[in-house]
Amino acid sequence: MLCIVAMIVFGILGLFSAKYRKLAKEAFSCVFRQATLRPCVSGFDQELRAKTASKLMKFPRLAKFTYKHFTALSWLFTITFFLSLGYTGYSLYNLAVHGTCDPITGHCVFTPQNTSNVPPNSCVITGDFIEFYGAECPHCAKMAPIVEQLENETGIKLQKLEVWHNQTNQQKMLEFAPYIQRDCGLLGVPAFVALKTNKSICGELSKEKLKRFIIENG
Repeated sequence: MLCIVAMIVFGILGLFSAKYRKLAKEAFSCVFRQATLRPCVSGFDQELRAKTASKLMKFPRLAKFTYKHFTALSWLFTITFFLSLGYTGYSLYNLAVHGTCDPITGHCVFTPQNTSNVPPNSCVITGDFIEFYGAECPHCAKMAPIVEQLENETGIKLQKLEVWHNQTNQQKMLEFAPYIQRDCGLLGVPAFVALKTNKSICGELSKEKLKRFIIENG
């Protein structure tokens, strides 16, 4: 199974260096033969086993263990590799949809960290509605003028809790997580929660839709 990972890794490296192209070709041949229920005749898997063990010769027991259990370790490494790819894909999806890899904490290498406008670590619930938002969330920024208009029209003030940098507010959002996930399908920002009915609505919303939610649940 490690041949699959090697094929991907060496295939990418082969685009930049000729010395990896031979290894990529051998890995591809090995994977193709195994996919067609034939043994890997190139010896590529054995070569990987030997090279990996030789790198560990400073630790004889570890080298012996690696060589003996190379197949099981290959499976473990391959499964971990594809789980990592899946998680990376999920993070990129969140980045595209929610503006951050992690919709709750906002901790993401692609999300600029700007705490200049982050409120202090305090959370006393007041009023009938809460808006959970992230400081750099582009969707939250688009909702800000809509929320302000509705507050002026209805006279109802939404308590705005920043959750990407404020741990206290993060914990408060987790208390409402069952309602948000029930109504929105996921836990992300912006999320609007009605305290009287424990109902919620999320994402970029039209003024009319948010106003109807406030009137029906106020």
